[in-house]
Amino acid sequence: MQIKNLIKVASTVIIASTIIGCADKKDSAKNVSINMDLRLMETTDIHTNIMPYNYFVSADGNAENMPNWGLARTAIVIESTRAEVDNHMLFDNGDLIQGSPMGDYMAQLGSEHLKTNAHPVYKAMNALGYDAANLGNHEFNYGLEYLEETVKGSNFPYVSANVWQYNSDLKKSPTTGNECEAHLDQAFYEKAVNLYKPYEIISKTFTAEDGESYAVNVGVIGFTPPAIMGWDASHLKCNVLVSDITKTAEYFVPKMKADGADIIVAIPHSGLNDATDEFAENATWRLAYVDGIDALMFGHDHREFPNDNGEYAHIDGVDPKAGKINGIPAIMPGFWGAKLGVIDLKLTSTDKGKTWSVASSTTELRALVEGKSSERIEQLVEAEHHGTVDYMAEVMAQIDVNINSFFPQLVPDLSMQIVNEAQYHQLIKWKDAGEFENLEDAIFLSVSAPFKGGRNGASDYTNIQQGELTNASIADLYVFDNNTPAVVKLNGAALRNWIDWTTSNSYNQLPLKEGQTFLIESFPGYNFDVFYGGFDADKNSRLHYTLDVTKTPAYIIDGENYSETGSTQIASLTFDGTEIKDEQIVYVVANNYRASIKSMPGIKDAEVVKEESAFNNRELVQYYLSELLEKQQGNTKLTFTNAKNFTLVAEGIKSVEFASFNSASNDEGIRCANEITGLSTDGKIGDKSGTPGFLIYNFNFDYSGNFDCSVKK
Repeated sequence: MQIKNLIKVASTVIIASTIIGCADKKDSAKNVSINMDLRLMETTDIHTNIMPYNYFVSADGNAENMPNWGLARTAIVIESTRAEVDNHMLFDNGDLIQGSPMGDYMAQLGSEHLKTNAHPVYKAMNALGYDAANLGNHEFNYGLEYLEETVKGSNFPYVSANVWQYNSDLKKSPTTGNECEAHLDQAFYEKAVNLYKPYEIISKTFTAEDGESYAVNVGVIGFTPPAIMGWDASHLKCNVLVSDITKTAEYFVPKMKADGADIIVAIPHSGLNDATDEFAENATWRLAYVDGIDALMFGHDHREFPNDNGEYAHIDGVDPKAGKINGIPAIMPGFWGAKLGVIDLKLTSTDKGKTWSVASSTTELRALVEGKSSERIEQLVEAEHHGTVDYMAEVMAQIDVNINSFFPQLVPDLSMQIVNEAQYHQLIKWKDAGEFENLEDAIFLSVSAPFKGGRNGASDYTNIQQGELTNASIADLYVFDNNTPAVVKLNGAALRNWIDWTTSNSYNQLPLKEGQTFLIESFPGYNFDVFYGGFDADKNSRLHYTLDVTKTPAYIIDGENYSETGSTQIASLTFDGTEIKDEQIVYVVANNYRASIKSMPGIKDAEVVKEESAFNNRELVQYYLSELLEKQQGNTKLTFTNAKNFTLVAEGIKSVEFASFNSASNDEGIRCANEITGLSTDGKIGDKSGTPGFLIYNFNFDYSGNFDCSVKK
């Protein structure tokens, strides 16, 4: 009996083991992972740069000297990058329709033209087979009607989650000072209606490593900077509402998951810093901490990520070499199509391909192929290209000096002054018409900046030297044709804060510490504000300020945050030879973008007292030059006098090195430096923010005399 029982027990154990073993095999087969590679590609900040052609100088170069931009050139990289893999998707991050002469040309043709003719960017992008796109801030520059007609030309969906239809029921109380501002609480998201699709779930069939085809649901969500409400207030105020990028993502990403998104790709038109404030312009860092986002394809500030130059390494959770933020793969491929961003995802599924998740990732930026551009894309936009060339070549006047923006932080130059003269001329017209409070000792000024100051590479400088002003010249002087004039009222103390803010951002204090450069290269030139107050009867600048760059700057700046030092680099600030008092009232004409930045010292203490929407700042320059020509009654040559309105001093320091303009085919930087007092160069090539091609120059603080260079003979 004992033997029989033992046999019975043993048999039971064997049977049970067999059953368990079968179950293990069945479960194991069920849970085998399926792996799949998926390549994501991104372009951003194309700014209607399609052709490899410099419309400012009417040149496309040969294969060896082809401009380093243009979607026709990016197309070559897109096609070769696609050919390497089975599974791929292509996205654009916005700022498409504005920012180049072709964009200007299309804008002046207007929305009626677009009703029967696709915008050239979409001719190119449709041919390249984009999967989806996000709206950048510059998409709103020409108004909602123009934008609506433009995007109709795209064969792919647009997403923008934080732009909403205006609804007066959601606005704040009028006591907030802005009757169009919205309550952005949870109830807002439940009641508000998006102006555009907030996200898109794109179902694509891809091939896995096992050779089988599977459907993958890719969720794509886009964001635009909330600051569009200030930058384009004339088009958007009381017409749309905007919400914070991160909070909007936190609302929509769970919905995307509920709608079946396997992976979620966020496309914020937003840069990268560690700002945590609500409505931040650059919110990509915060987005990386939103649960559910698998990849970030960002843009807006024309920089590159990943990179190995140390930029962004100080931000917690950011690995710029690996191209990851909080472990999430992230890319930002510069501007104008000069790079293609690539994220390679390894997807995995444990339920036979029903759902997918990201197992690992890599990121990279791919450069253009030297000397190559897509003839197919070029042919698609041929008509618009020739139209742009003809439009830009129209001559307005003759000039007898070179107008450039090679050295704007060192010596006053005419590229800014002509803009300032035009704005100041209009400001005085408004003053004489009684537009402003009649205060006897009020000071009236204009402010402008060098819009082409090397931010986008070694050729990104104004360089009008052919002896004539054309439509291209006007666009060269004022790149942003969406800016409109705005007048702010402030006092002398706020004006000093404004100048101190610009100085603190622009110069490293002398003497330099090891590894420092004199000019702070991360500060974009379009923020280097220079003030102008007209001439007296003897053609002397009425406004003059002296900056001592050996003094501690007024502000220590860390991204979008700053602290005050209690110091100043302003040695003197005079108008008509008299020091400006702190309590003195000052009216400053600027552009609507500058007037809207309420976080900036000086501006934050100013009141916007006039906004003009009937014309933009570029048109203002054109009107002013036309008036000058009319007064000359047939004389088509314009002569300008340099205001010499600011001076740099550095007691005990004779000179300092800095980097600026250079091009292999153009020696204009060297030639002009040799003509301008206080500047010199030995032609040594330097390295500026990882971009070669900038010459090293020397600036002598003991300078005076000529600040302009002649027209090239």
